Amino acid sequence: MRSPVTFASPNILELKHLYHEADSETHGLLNHRLWWDIVNDFRLGSEWRMDLEQLARRPVCPYPNSDKGDLSFLLNEGIAQMAVNLLPFFQHLVIKCGERGIVVVMRISKSNVRGDVNSWGLQRSNPHARTIIANVSDARDAVVLKHFPAILTKPEEIVSVTGAGDSLVGALSASIVKDGSTFLDPVKLDAAIQLSQKAAVASLHSIRAVSPLLGQTI
Repeated sequence: MRSPVTFASPNILELKHLYHEADSETHGLLNHRLWWDIVNDFRLGSEWRMDLEQLARRPVCPYPNSDKGDLSFLLNEGIAQMAVNLLPFFQHLVIKCGERGIVVVMRISKSNVRGDVNSWGLQRSNPHARTIIANVSDARDAVVLKHFPAILTKPEEIVSVTGAGDSLVGALSASIVKDGSTFLDPVKLDAAIQLSQKAAVASLHSIRAVSPLLGQTI
C-alpha cells in the first residue's frame, strides 16, 4: 500500500507533533492493523539498529573544529524511530534540523506508478557516508535514512532566520516538480538538497523572508 502523502518537510518540533497526534487516543493511527502490517514488513532488525548507532556517532558537521556535537539526537530524541513509524502515512520525510542539517527518511517501492528508475537498488548502507538503507536486496520496500550536513554559515553573516525554512522547502519542491524521480536517485537527491540549502542560506543573509537573490540561486 502506498503512503497517502508523498512528501512532507517538518522541522523536529513538527515531526514530534505529527507522531504524537498519530499515536494519540483521538486518532489511534499507530494501533491500526494496516499500520502495523506495513511497519512490520519493513523488517528493520539488528542490522538497521547497529547502522543507526554508528551514524549517531558521526559529527553533525564534517568540517574541522566544529562544536555542533554528533548525530546522537537521532536516537536520543527518537527522531529516527518517529520518522520510520510515520512512513506508512508519509512516503518521503525531509526533516529540517536547523544548524544540524537535514535528515531524509523515506520508503522506496521496487515499482512505482510513473515507471521511473529506482537507483537506490545499487546502493548499500554506509553510516560513514551518513546513509542507512534497509531491504534494498529483497522484494520489500526499501527504507532509507540519510543525513545532509548544513552548509557552514558564520553567525555574523546571519541577518534574519525568517523565511529560511520556507525557502528551503520551496526550492526542494521546485526540484521535485521539475524532476519527479528526484527521491529515487541518490545523485539527484543530493543535488536537490544542496540547492535547497543554498536557497535557505540566501534567506539567512537577507533582511527579507525571501531573498531577492533566490531566483539566481535556483
